Amino acid sequence: MLIEIHMIQNHSPANLNRDDLGAPKTCVFGGITRARISSQCLKRSIRNPGNPEDVHKREPGMFAQAMAGHIGTKTKYFPWLVAQALADPPIPSEDHRRIVLAAQRIAASKEKEDRGRSGGEAADARPKTAQLIHLGPGHAQYFVEKLDELRRTHKEQYEHFLNPRVGFEEMVGDLLADEQLGIDDQKRIVKASWLIAKCRMAQLLQGEEVQPEPDLEDGQPGAEHAGLIAERLVDLYSSDNKRFKDLTKAADSEEKKQIKEDAPMKPKGMDDFMGALKAVNGCDAVDIALFGRMTTSPAFQDVEAAMQVAHAISTHAAVTETDYFTAVDDLGKSGGGAGHVDEAMYVSACFYKYFSLDWDQLLFNLAGPEPDKSKDDAAHTQWTKEIKPTAMRLAAATLGHFIRAATMTTPSGKQNSHAANNEPCGILVEIRERKAPTSYANAFAEPARRIGDMPDDSPDYVSLTGRSIAQFGDHLYALRRAYGIDSTLLWYSPQAWRYPLQGWERELDGQKKKENGKQKPPVSFAKRIFDVLGGKKDAPAGLVEAVVKEVCDLEWGSVCDAGKAPSKEA
Repeated sequence: MLIEIHMIQNHSPANLNRDDLGAPKTCVFGGITRARISSQCLKRSIRNPGNPEDVHKREPGMFAQAMAGHIGTKTKYFPWLVAQALADPPIPSEDHRRIVLAAQRIAASKEKEDRGRSGGEAADARPKTAQLIHLGPGHAQYFVEKLDELRRTHKEQYEHFLNPRVGFEEMVGDLLADEQLGIDDQKRIVKASWLIAKCRMAQLLQGEEVQPEPDLEDGQPGAEHAGLIAERLVDLYSSDNKRFKDLTKAADSEEKKQIKEDAPMKPKGMDDFMGALKAVNGCDAVDIALFGRMTTSPAFQDVEAAMQVAHAISTHAAVTETDYFTAVDDLGKSGGGAGHVDEAMYVSACFYKYFSLDWDQLLFNLAGPEPDKSKDDAAHTQWTKEIKPTAMRLAAATLGHFIRAATMTTPSGKQNSHAANNEPCGILVEIRERKAPTSYANAFAEPARRIGDMPDDSPDYVSLTGRSIAQFGDHLYALRRAYGIDSTLLWYSPQAWRYPLQGWERELDGQKKKENGKQKPPVSFAKRIFDVLGGKKDAPAGLVEAVVKEVCDLEWGSVCDAGKAPSKEA
């Protein structure tokens, strides 16, 4: 089943999503320049989990508040969270630092590490991974608990996992995975990486721009060392093969004294060990279930996104304008002119937004695969009677609160300067049994214009929003007729009388059909029409309640608090 959400939303002048020059983002569609809000910006503004650590002390958005017990955290500070979880026994304290170092190495990245911040601000000293990881609630604690269990049941594999040289070489290997090198050359780099990190970093950096050697982390090389080794040796392999061979040759007697850790052979059962760690970092956060997770780490499950999000584009041609502004020095002498002069860019646009939710994928992400009844009847019974119904309620709450958040959340870009907090003027929720997603962006391949071609194209034909909804409805009506689309349509508008969802029966030349010499009236074709959004307790029911009931036959009142279940902190 697919649940597709289409929105028409008109924004007053704003710069909600900026490009690298500080201008509102744009794109060319239908040969016309349009205003654009990126899908990443839309997803972030909707799922916004807040961050009390930043200077703005941001609070969670309405979706994160409603789903507080099942909202995730995107962060590089997984090792720091692991260190907090290690505060309590029973893992021996002498293993704690090795565990934190191992946690730092489980998510390598080819991105160059930012060693400081602009403006002289000190870098954050907390241990972190090189790659951003999306964690669910309590994942760091679950990781530590599982590691403690494996310490007792898989001692050999546990020691191998915590061996710093093993972890470092695996990290370098991950960074080399996509490089155009032969297998033997990749193995040579990996085998030499620990020696280079310990003894030959100065030689590796020789001849490059002045750059200090990375700091060791508790006496051991870390992600920055791995990134430099992989990057520089790949370059030297093709540009200076003699130097490449010198760097990767065997250690001499002095170097052997500096290398304290050996890389033991990989023990049997290591895949099972990593699989057990991966299982506890599964998907129990609704934002991971919705938007997916991809890492290069064997300690984290990749999660297929249940929701596709399109870049929002304007339904019409958009022109970016420039705001020339000045600031006055309050203590300056009169007549002295402006204390500051600058320019800022903005745009005013009516956007089409599109979200496509694969309901079955969402349930799979939250409940996990159905156990084989023939192999484990008890696990299958538990999944059927407990896990799946709980996942269904959580998915229903996710759907309803997502609709509310997508409707009432606006990206925060330059909002203190523009306050473009404008509500959608029309929302269509389309429920399809067949998984054939369809964006209706082509309704605006020909830009919506301020004045319609005919006075009956829309009850409010002179407005941009009215014309946009009229084009949207007419396009949708034609597609449903042409392709025999049979889906359930629920239409919401705060002014449903002004912005109905309707289409026109037309001849092959595009002219509207006539009946008894008169033009046939437009056809309203939504299953139900709402002028109340709904989804709020002790308030009139509306679109949200109807969608949840239609999708999973559950009453909104019975599931709306499903996301607030208590859980451990990430």
